[in-house]
Amino acid sequence: MKKVLLAGATGNLGRHYLQALKQQGYTVRVLARSAAKAKALSPAPDEIFIADATQPQALAGCCEGIDVVVSALGKSISLTDKSKASFFDVDFTANNNLLQEARRSEVKQFIYTSAFGAAKHPELAYIKAHHDFAEALKSSGVAYTILEPTALFSAFDEVVSMAQKGQIGSLGAGDKLTNPVFEGDLAQVAVQSIGKPSQVIPVGGQQLYSRLELIKIACEAAGHRGKIPSVPFGVVKAILPVVKLVSRNMYDKVAFLVAVSEIDCVAPRIGEHTLEEYFNLPHRKATQV
Repeated sequence: MKKVLLAGATGNLGRHYLQALKQQGYTVRVLARSAAKAKALSPAPDEIFIADATQPQALAGCCEGIDVVVSALGKSISLTDKSKASFFDVDFTANNNLLQEARRSEVKQFIYTSAFGAAKHPELAYIKAHHDFAEALKSSGVAYTILEPTALFSAFDEVVSMAQKGQIGSLGAGDKLTNPVFEGDLAQVAVQSIGKPSQVIPVGGQQLYSRLELIKIACEAAGHRGKIPSVPFGVVKAILPVVKLVSRNMYDKVAFLVAVSEIDCVAPRIGEHTLEEYFNLPHRKATQV
């Protein structure tokens, strides 16, 4: 039986990873910053290691006896997230610290959750942090799986919350396409990759949506029936320099959201669930490419 270290287990994605790993009978040690949150996990992990992964010395011994590391470590892109750490601090540095500890303990495989199209837009802090760590992992000598989801369903929980407050709008025409994936479907892909040769796996959901359709689904889930105003990209880009002066973290998030809203982000359709199912809404006709 393989023994797995799961990093970021208390986050939304990490919880799905934990469930999938336990369902397949793996022994799981979770790495978490909060003991209270780790102890509240369900199903219960077999072991708990408490440490802040951005501090390399705190990770000493976390990978001892571990065969596979699965990392869901990543800074939230939520606009309401107030954490001060940057994307570089979490998505690159924390993962790289964990990778070095994995190498010292001769871990056989490292499974990392990156982002779809992480080789593009190197000027974006979110993308660059993911891309730089993926490159470090590829050159580490450790067998790897790099998962590249387009977007996760839980990201739209915040859109629903905004719609409930009447704070909703569409960037541009909202005509660009994407196929977000359910965290549980991504977790299945991750677990199935254990023991496989090194690979990069782009992951999308079964259903294709335009950006405007995604906003309409969020509005429906929120019970919001008002108009959805369109905000020109030029307007948002014009205020980005001001946002950067006030908050670099907020700037990095908004710059990323603007960039991905201007292009199609469509990955191979691996997931089984739809966003309508996630929000308990009637299924709608599929968007055609």
